[in-house]
Amino acid sequence: MVESSENSSSGALAMPRLRQALAGGWMRERFIIAGMVAALTWYYVVPPPLLALPGLLLFAALTWRRLDLALCLLPLTFPFWYVPKTVVGYTVFPLSEIALAVCLGVALAHEVARLRHGWRHARLGARLRVIGRWLGPWLLGGAALFALGVTIGLLIAVRPREALRAWRWEVAEPLLYLALALLYVRGARGVRRLVWALLAAGALLAALALAQTLWLHATFTPLADGSRLVPYTTPGAGVPRATAFIYGSGNSLGAFLERALPLALALPLARSGFGRQARALAAGVALLCAVALLLGDSRGAEIGAAVACAVVVVVSLRRWWVGVALVAAALVVVLVARDELAALLLAGHHGSGEVRVLVWLAAWHMIRDHALFGIGPDQFLYYYSNLYTVHPYWIATLNGRPTVAAREPTLAHPHNLALDLWLSGGLLALVGFVVVLAAFWARCWRLVGRTALTRGGHDAGWRGALALGIGASMLAGMLHGMVDSAYFVPDLALIFWWSVAVLVLLERTQRRSP
Repeated sequence: MVESSENSSSGALAMPRLRQALAGGWMRERFIIAGMVAALTWYYVVPPPLLALPGLLLFAALTWRRLDLALCLLPLTFPFWYVPKTVVGYTVFPLSEIALAVCLGVALAHEVARLRHGWRHARLGARLRVIGRWLGPWLLGGAALFALGVTIGLLIAVRPREALRAWRWEVAEPLLYLALALLYVRGARGVRRLVWALLAAGALLAALALAQTLWLHATFTPLADGSRLVPYTTPGAGVPRATAFIYGSGNSLGAFLERALPLALALPLARSGFGRQARALAAGVALLCAVALLLGDSRGAEIGAAVACAVVVVVSLRRWWVGVALVAAALVVVLVARDELAALLLAGHHGSGEVRVLVWLAAWHMIRDHALFGIGPDQFLYYYSNLYTVHPYWIATLNGRPTVAAREPTLAHPHNLALDLWLSGGLLALVGFVVVLAAFWARCWRLVGRTALTRGGHDAGWRGALALGIGASMLAGMLHGMVDSAYFVPDLALIFWWSVAVLVLLERTQRRSP
């Protein structure tokens, strides 16, 4: 009888706890997140547009309920730009663009509802001015210069349609996402959701890369060829370079994974702020991304990720002498073996290194002729290739002999971030981008210093770890950008401004804490 009464009393206590958890929103939020992920997955994987439409409608309904959760989950859609969704007939749109459009529609509807209810204190203009103050003059001014430069490029583009499409994907939509995230995502929980969504995207890509190279050996064809799944092998290689099915090359996969890896590594190295399970999960994501990065065999991504991870480890452990020793050792190696290193970087991958040098030279010739405003976004191919102009810039012959560049007349970008910025938006875009980067890293470092990764309370640890991880993630992308595309691809442009949004929101949580 005593045991029975004890069981009944414990059950009676359990039910109010469950009801309290449900009423507090803890379980409700998880149901909404699961519903959003399931709805978008259904919409994306079901081929017939009419059968897929209920998934999109459910996502829109859940977004109306919790717009902040939808914006936090949006990084999960970033990689799938390369395999777009057929909306109707032959019209296709990237999944990230569709989800962002839903979020924008819901946000506008919410603002209209605010006005109808007379919520004058919550007017959009006032909140946008607050966001401007959050960004500060350097981030805001740099972003404005960058956007202005690329927008001017639209007016001088020889292919206005392609330029407008690139402007929409790589400037307008990423900046729109930044604004929406700053408007509607709030608090430490929102920052963590943004971070975990990107890490989940990285883990998903890494898992797909492992399945592709070790099991299925298949990939999707480019959009122009119908995005069909076909067998995938690398000539002369036993194991093909990983592309995670949806990317066109291992370099594109590496450009995403190199941003997720240092961020995932920073979390388990924090001394406080993350539980044991969260640290173990982040460490697992880091290991998975590292393996997939090696399978992708992108040297630029591997070098960028290695340097970024070294920064994370040195700063997290507060072993400054280790960092100084590593830099000194690297300088010695570069000075002693510079010829061998240059040969290693330029060799392999069917002469891609030699092609890059010739492409850089061709891009510099373009800049010499269009130094002030550049040539406009997504216009490199139409100046470079003999397939589109009678006066191409490509260097097919040098000193009367054919070059390796003659094999690739259809390169669409100059494989260097600085050259790409200058050509796409002129000096305005280049200067604005540099200002944004400088302000971003300065604020990251300031936040790391304030929170003192290995000291302070519970909140200090996780804020410092995230600031360090985001700064290192950006560093990896920019280093890789010296030999490849680092911004003017839709998923990378979205990640860039996602990083800015996370940093600004992270600062806000730090200022609000006691």
